[in-house]
Amino acid sequence: MKRLLYLSALLLLILPLQAQPPQCSCTRTLEKLIIKVEREYPGFSAKTQDPSLYQSLKQTLHNEAKNRDDKGCQSLLKTYTDFFKDPHLWVGSNGTPFAAATGKFSEKLTIDFKEFEQHLQSTQDSLEGIYTMQGYKIGLKKVHTNEYIGFIIESASNAWKPKDIKFKLLASGDFTYALMDRSIQKGQYQSFHGALLFLEQIQVVLTKELPKPRIDKIQIESRLKELEGFYFKKLSEKTSVLRLPSFEYQHLETINHLLTEHISLLESSKNLIIDLRGNPGGTTDAYQRLLPYISGKFVRHTGAEFLATQTYIDNLETYKKSLDKNTSTQGTDRQIQTLKANLGTFVNFNKTGQPVYVDTLTLAPKSPQQIVILANKGTGSSAEYFLFIAKQSKKVKVLGTPSYGALDYGNAYLIDFGCPPYQLFMPTYRALRLPDYPIDNIGIQPDMYLDKSIKDWVAFALSYLEQ
Repeated sequence: MKRLLYLSALLLLILPLQAQPPQCSCTRTLEKLIIKVEREYPGFSAKTQDPSLYQSLKQTLHNEAKNRDDKGCQSLLKTYTDFFKDPHLWVGSNGTPFAAATGKFSEKLTIDFKEFEQHLQSTQDSLEGIYTMQGYKIGLKKVHTNEYIGFIIESASNAWKPKDIKFKLLASGDFTYALMDRSIQKGQYQSFHGALLFLEQIQVVLTKELPKPRIDKIQIESRLKELEGFYFKKLSEKTSVLRLPSFEYQHLETINHLLTEHISLLESSKNLIIDLRGNPGGTTDAYQRLLPYISGKFVRHTGAEFLATQTYIDNLETYKKSLDKNTSTQGTDRQIQTLKANLGTFVNFNKTGQPVYVDTLTLAPKSPQQIVILANKGTGSSAEYFLFIAKQSKKVKVLGTPSYGALDYGNAYLIDFGCPPYQLFMPTYRALRLPDYPIDNIGIQPDMYLDKSIKDWVAFALSYLEQ
């Protein structure tokens, strides 16, 4: 469980797609993809218990592949991986999953950019304007009394073109947003003096360029840093909030520094709110230092078994080479040897070989008495495993909505399956709690559901803890 990768389907980072022609015909690509999945996907047997349905899909796709161009082939390959309904299994190129063939926001907005800029010089509407966010320049135009349209002006990705509609805002505070694969996310937004737009559930922040915001740059940067970043702050005499928007490897140092810097606040807070909204996961190492402060003495883990394949062995060898020369590889070496001795079968790295194991924690002498964890549909992968083990503690309550649901098959890698530039993102293990307790496409359920009428989740959690 130590190398769970984040849920790439939720990534809002934009990776430029390079125009590289495929090296295989569509038929050949499909054949290679099918072979790779059938041999190495740990969920294959569980997801194909109706053989006739699966064989029918393959035959249909083989027939269609003969006449597909590159774009049509992408859609066909996506249809194949979508069959398995696994958020950790997708096909794409350049590290990006292929987009759905259709989507709510496949239409364009008819607009003249120069006329729109001229309009902004006289608009009295605080939301209208030109904004920037990672990978995009966005125009926001009021189209009806209660509705705004966010449209592409510039994009770093070929998946989105100028004038494509990216999102819609309603005066009620609701948004509808299309991710890079054009799948739809909904939630609530906040406006900070018309200078910043924050799409809360997906943790997207847009900064206004035009018209020039009326508040000063220092105020904007301060609020932007808070919205985008990691922070630990006191809300009242009794309650503090810890914001962790990601568990990705590159943030490990930031998280550890944050906890070290605020250790006295962590120990002295009667109540703690941990905000995991929009956290796509990363590595379970990211939250180990928190467990002694929120958990009971014992934590029950449901184990996992890994499918021993040469691809996984090769990935572990690559991982070893990426480590600092002073880092021990003894554990990884043992795993590699075990995999080599059991190619084609499932391996449980747990020493006892049991499907469940129990960790005994040394609890912190001082810790919060009550803890609320905020989670939503954007909370995925290893962030969900944090919810899974945190809910075992008597002093933890999860508030929000069901999490994303991507935890049954994990430790996913991006691999080449023999037809560049196409790539396959595929997990290497299956959870041993299956089939009794599935989480994929269901999510971890909150102890208290927060409905759309609750606009400020942190304020609600504060009231809940102190009432």
